[in-house]
Amino acid sequence: MKRPRTTGHLAEPRPPRAAPAAEPEQSAAVDAAVTALLSLVAAVETQPAGPATKAYRAAIRRKGEEAVASGGSEVLKAVLRRVCDAAPDRADRRGRILTEAWTGLIDVRP
Repeated sequence: MKRPRTTGHLAEPRPPRAAPAAEPEQSAAVDAAVTALLSLVAAVETQPAGPATKAYRAAIRRKGEEAVASGGSEVLKAVLRRVCDAAPDRADRRGRILTEAWTGLIDVRP
């Protein structure tokens, strides 16, 4: 027999989170871009400079172009934020990698 929780009633209930309502298409676009970019950025972080890194950066740029095409600057900024937030200890480096690859797309700054 499990012992019932006796302190659950003492904790104050958490207020509901008010998340900004995003359009379903933008949310799907952000999720798809973030999934792809996490692996690409991780590869750039671990590779020495060379042809492979250039290819990864070109793929990062294409993903940025796709994000802009699917929802404009809001989607691109959401993607940038989520990729940087995925690894707080590497957020600065990831932000630099993405902004360098996305130069000229839209003026984005983390």
